[in-house]
Amino acid sequence: MCAIALLANVNKLPRRLEVLEGENAAFCVEVEEEEMEVFWFKDGLQLRETHQTIIKSFGKTHILVFVNTSYQDSGTVTFVAGRSKTSCKLRVKAIRHCPPICPVGVQMNTECPNGVVLSWSPSPNLQNSTKSVYVVEVQEVGSQEWQRCVTTETGTSAEILGDIVPCEGDYRFRICCMNKYGRSGHVEFPRVVHLSKKTNAAVTEGEDAVFSIELSASMIGTWFLNSTQLQASERCSISQSKTLHTLCFHNVPNVYDGAEITFIATGVRDSAVLQVQGMAVWSSLPRFIFESGNPIVLYCEISNPAADVRWFKDGQELHREEGLNIQSDGSMRRIVLQSSEYSHSGVYTCQSNDDIVTFHVDVEGKCQFVGFVVCRNRSVDTGHPLVLRCELSDPDAEVCWLKDGEPICPQSGIDMQINGNTRTLVIESVDFYDSGTYACRSADDVAVFEVDITVSFKEIPEEERQKSTTELDPVVLHCELSRPDATARWLKDGAEVLQTDNVTIQAEGTMRRLIIRSAQLSDAGAYTCQAGDNTMSFTVNLSVTGENY
Repeated sequence: MCAIALLANVNKLPRRLEVLEGENAAFCVEVEEEEMEVFWFKDGLQLRETHQTIIKSFGKTHILVFVNTSYQDSGTVTFVAGRSKTSCKLRVKAIRHCPPICPVGVQMNTECPNGVVLSWSPSPNLQNSTKSVYVVEVQEVGSQEWQRCVTTETGTSAEILGDIVPCEGDYRFRICCMNKYGRSGHVEFPRVVHLSKKTNAAVTEGEDAVFSIELSASMIGTWFLNSTQLQASERCSISQSKTLHTLCFHNVPNVYDGAEITFIATGVRDSAVLQVQGMAVWSSLPRFIFESGNPIVLYCEISNPAADVRWFKDGQELHREEGLNIQSDGSMRRIVLQSSEYSHSGVYTCQSNDDIVTFHVDVEGKCQFVGFVVCRNRSVDTGHPLVLRCELSDPDAEVCWLKDGEPICPQSGIDMQINGNTRTLVIESVDFYDSGTYACRSADDVAVFEVDITVSFKEIPEEERQKSTTELDPVVLHCELSRPDATARWLKDGAEVLQTDNVTIQAEGTMRRLIIRSAQLSDAGAYTCQAGDNTMSFTVNLSVTGENY
């Protein structure tokens, strides 16, 4: 887009021209004679042609164009031809950044067993210049609480299995888009899907394995072993009592280890994995590997059913508590952890007065960031250190730090630290170009930080900020910012100072100036240059006939 100021002659320019940041500002002047010597000025400084300032002449027509304007281009533009001149005040208004727009075209595919495939499209009006993430949330029908289940930066689809839900039920989903400017509204997917959490059942070889499910209404259901329909036989018993369905495998053989048991009824599908452990004897056992979230069952058999035993983990005695059950059944001794976590890895021992048995347990699973919140924001002044920190569920996990999608390489002034589960990125002294999107990525998860480097002022001694002069003399106030692209404004006694024929406001690189060409007594007072949340203050004292004003 381009805003244009036109002149019929050199005697008059429009008093004001306003354009949006990023637009072109064009001035066209037609003079009475060709071959006249003409000049363009901005805030008293003569303009030269650059890649962002275009100056052209065609006979009597003279053109000035500011390309891709920024706030710093605001000021007074003056055209001089011979002894004639005319001026126009250019104002470049900043574009207001808005939160992202909702995704569109949401669809739900429920053909996935005990799961759902969600898909969507970015809004056509989404600003690609700002990194955005999509957040999918789930809600059980009848509940008021929504919980995050999927976060993705670039994907436009997600497969969600029943493992994410706490219990069997009907669930709905919604999605929103987030970036550093905020969050869009939520768009709800059009259907409701029935999901159930897949659980595991662990038994010892030769024991009975019992599966049961209770429905909300009495109906006929079918049991399957690895997709093969089961019928009542000597090996298994199938029964139904009103809404309760039960399957019992007798004398389970080791070949059933890892088998999937599935129950299907009208509108209901639930499944579990059967884990068959070999019969343990009172001796050291091999290493056990459990998937994170599944139960841990450790057991052994002793020769004296009446003997007392004590369980230990890494030398610390274990006691019954929520999530940890210690069982004694005849000569069998067993501990059960309902839901395994990485911290449950270690060496477990069962000790009696006569002997000891040892279990080496490893819990494997996805390495995730603990307490992760999408788009954690950080604002840091230039020159200050930037510290980004996140915590992983696995202290041995490897991570990669990225900025705007590119890996960050170790170098002077940048420190990447590992301390147990914590991963830390430290930039000792940030500059404005350190703004952007940072990510700490593991093999299974990512933590995202939006970093904005704020503006600060270079220190000026107090005595240099006290200006004393006499009436009609010029007054120049100046300060230096940490960022050349920072927006600053001048205030006097709390009111904004506007540019006039007697007052010039300049911005060159990091320098900001306020120039009063001929000071009046009314110009005395407290002046402030404000940039973001930071300010620099000045005091102007004027005197007349030798007396202080």
